[in-house]
Amino acid sequence: MKKKKVTLDLIADKAHVSKALVSRVLNNKPVRVSEEKRELILKIANQLDYIPSGSAAAAPPANMGKTIALILPRINSSFMSCIAETITDIAYESGYSVLVFDGKENSALEMKYLTMCHSIKISGIIIDSFSAANNKTYLKKIAEWKIPFVFFDCYPNDNRFSIISSKNKEGAKKLTESLIARGHKNILNIIQNKSTLTNVSMERLNGYYSAMDEHQLSGYNEIIYPERDYQQQPIFSLLESSKEFTAFIIQTGTDVKHFLHLISKTKYADKDFEIGVFDDFELPFSKVITRDNQNIYSKIVSIISQRPQEIASHAINTLIDNIKKGEAFIPVHHFIDCDLIMRK
Repeated sequence: MKKKKVTLDLIADKAHVSKALVSRVLNNKPVRVSEEKRELILKIANQLDYIPSGSAAAAPPANMGKTIALILPRINSSFMSCIAETITDIAYESGYSVLVFDGKENSALEMKYLTMCHSIKISGIIIDSFSAANNKTYLKKIAEWKIPFVFFDCYPNDNRFSIISSKNKEGAKKLTESLIARGHKNILNIIQNKSTLTNVSMERLNGYYSAMDEHQLSGYNEIIYPERDYQQQPIFSLLESSKEFTAFIIQTGTDVKHFLHLISKTKYADKDFEIGVFDDFELPFSKVITRDNQNIYSKIVSIISQRPQEIASHAINTLIDNIKKGEAFIPVHHFIDCDLIMRK
């Protein structure tokens, strides 16, 4: 029985929005829509196994020869730039060309790129999946295509694929212990809403609680929603409550700017505290420092730095090995150490 084509009308009907809104969201075009509604549209599209139409998806198959695709959630960070540069250099030395795609943290756009890679018969794919890493329909589709595939950084719970990532739990534990060693007992762990369901975030959260438990301290975790008014978020209520924190852990470096804006609106604006940051996406965070938040930035005392060059080299070498061995290749799961940097 032929599978019924998934249309924009069907997605719009299930999301209770217009077809035009669905089209703009799935094609990553500017549109006024709440983050919750955007996420709902993307979720429905993934659940229905929506494959975008258009020239990219409908293009006749081409022989790309020795060409590798690198799909990143965003390319405008030092971490991702280093990943891309390292993979490109090693690939070229091995006789491969590299196509780099910016997924713009949009799971539908990510799927569109994957479909394109399949249609042009790409040699292999390396991907840092934004939000679809554990989407069953998504994983089923790429498994059916049988394209050599490597997940790096963010990864699924699926042994069919190779995974290259950091030791996130161990890194988060070291970061937490660095603050405990400085005398802190009440430490709030902060993650972003877009990361709450990823294995990376869960491992970092586990590392935080592991350190707190070993020192018989109570752990506290809260989510930050960058797209919402800060005063309407649960974390704002927590920071304004009677609970007193002396240190904060920010699980992703790109969230430092959100934290700086948030904390300046709370009772902590004039309090003494220290900050630990996991990830060096934007070190030294120069883009988010202003005269008003310079004093808060100076409170960052410890940073967990990943090793992007090592991650990238393992990812590209694993993919090339997969391409050469074909079905005889056994998926690789490799996790790389992180480094603790003390600023004070």
